[in-house]
Amino acid sequence: MTKHEKLRKEYKSWGRWYYHLVLDSLGDRNLFNDKAEYINGMNTVALAQLMTGMDVIQFDWMRNHGHFVVRSTGEQCCRFFDYSRYRLNARLIKDGYPPLPSDWFFKLIRLGSFNELINAVSYSARNSYDARNDILPGGYLWSSNCFMFSDIEELIEFKTVEEIGTRGMIRLLGSNVKLPASYKVSKLGFILPESYILRSEDGSMTKARSLYKDSKDYTYRLFRDYDTYRKVASDMGEEWVPGGNDTDNLISNLLEINYSVNNVNSLDADKRCDLAVTLGIRYGLNAGEISQRLGLSPSMVSKLLYSYKKKNKTL
Repeated sequence: MTKHEKLRKEYKSWGRWYYHLVLDSLGDRNLFNDKAEYINGMNTVALAQLMTGMDVIQFDWMRNHGHFVVRSTGEQCCRFFDYSRYRLNARLIKDGYPPLPSDWFFKLIRLGSFNELINAVSYSARNSYDARNDILPGGYLWSSNCFMFSDIEELIEFKTVEEIGTRGMIRLLGSNVKLPASYKVSKLGFILPESYILRSEDGSMTKARSLYKDSKDYTYRLFRDYDTYRKVASDMGEEWVPGGNDTDNLISNLLEINYSVNNVNSLDADKRCDLAVTLGIRYGLNAGEISQRLGLSPSMVSKLLYSYKKKNKTL
């Protein structure tokens, strides 16, 4: 039995719960090469959730992978992946690209607490920002983020499945699967996520939006909760390291919270060394970047990080 066969068998034994389903990254290769393929990806989610009975809370398609926060069984997650793989692979081949790798698979992470559920939604939304940091997640087309603290649906042009008709939907989707008559189809040709995204218990908002106190809470968790990004990435066997403006914001946060100052120049040598260790060990910044930001020599930072790792390894 292969590694993926063992994982599939394990996943299928998991009961109905909240999960973070993460498609394996294709690295430098694209899962989506143009707008038409992204539209196919959006419609794939609409079809797959209906066929499997999975509740989708939040999702984001990236250039080379995808994130889905769901309420479902492990069996439904496996079927969701299989159908998605079939549709995406068929489209890639049709468009003249190589088929997906035979070992392309997914990770399924059980969300054991309310905080883990929020963290997964925030991390998923953060991925769309990292992909297009010239716009906010709510402006990213290939996800469900536009329905988080937004009135954008009031501006979206759409027709219902009923209005388009059976033949029109078959042409649009390339599938005979019959979607509910009330599902909304955007002007671009994909099913709007608001048609099927899981809603709160009273139906007043999406389930994902109901997890946050307000838009400020959502924004903070999206852009400033660096410890969460690191933890969620670690749970997936990956690594998240801040860069650019994120590094500036992180250092500003640490200066204010840990040292009650607003400038690195206000720290004495000992506190700069302490901050250097925090940035290197806790957040994964390299010695060169730390030295540049804190005004310490690269050799000193390297020695600090080496000494910390050596000391804690022997404890």
